[in-house]
Amino acid sequence: MSFLPQFDTAIPPELGQVIQWLARLRSQEGVEAAREAAVMLSRRFSQVDLLDELAQWHEANWWRPLNFGAIRLERRRPEHFEFVWSLVVDQDFSYRLKNIPADLTPRDLLEILTHDYTALLPETRSIQWVVFHGQTPIGLSMFVNINFHNRSAEQIMGILPAYMSSFLVADAYCASLSFAYNSLGMHKVQGVIYESNVQVALLQERFGFRREGHLRSTVWSDVRQAYEDVVQIALLDEEFDRNRVLQRYISRQARDPFLGVRRLWPRQPLKVPRE
Repeated sequence: MSFLPQFDTAIPPELGQVIQWLARLRSQEGVEAAREAAVMLSRRFSQVDLLDELAQWHEANWWRPLNFGAIRLERRRPEHFEFVWSLVVDQDFSYRLKNIPADLTPRDLLEILTHDYTALLPETRSIQWVVFHGQTPIGLSMFVNINFHNRSAEQIMGILPAYMSSFLVADAYCASLSFAYNSLGMHKVQGVIYESNVQVALLQERFGFRREGHLRSTVWSDVRQAYEDVVQIALLDEEFDRNRVLQRYISRQARDPFLGVRRLWPRQPLKVPRE
């Protein structure tokens, strides 16, 4: 593995240059190559905390499939194109998911899947998974608008109708929430739900979410040719921790250890100066 010339000195490299170089390495040679390089730099310049943090954001767990109960979260990548595209062309599903652009093309989607998979989470401020039951993809789960300063994120999940009444939905929610509050150290997870999607709002309330607002005639629906109300809903970390139903369910499920370790990240990840 070769380093850029300025990395081959006793002087710690500039963080921005390292970040750009590792991004190219992830794109050209893969995540594993970038991970090895990030760890090597962190060990070589152990006095630089930001290089250690950069190495932590390259840990394998951010890309490794996360198991919980009977489901598995696989970070979206180009290999998932066929399934994700089938959801894009399903107008009702993509409308309820909210974050799929109406004019998305197959080429656009492939570029998005490639970029999102190789990007660091603090850069994209989002993470997207395909939810699997065994070898069958059953939906999407994601956090977008991740704000490390406020420690908040918006949760979006879409499960195929055939699985909506099963415990697999609870597994997917609990896995995702465990990731948000533990792996990401979030304080608040929020959701914005179309009022017509009442089933999702009721389900999230069972997990302890509270309604915080009701916005009237806020979103225009091309599918329904009408304005829709939206409901704002949220769950705080202390509510997640003390919700007995939620925690009892989580404790009974086999799960990836990564989902159970509470971490706290800087409010300005990979940036200087710190607060």
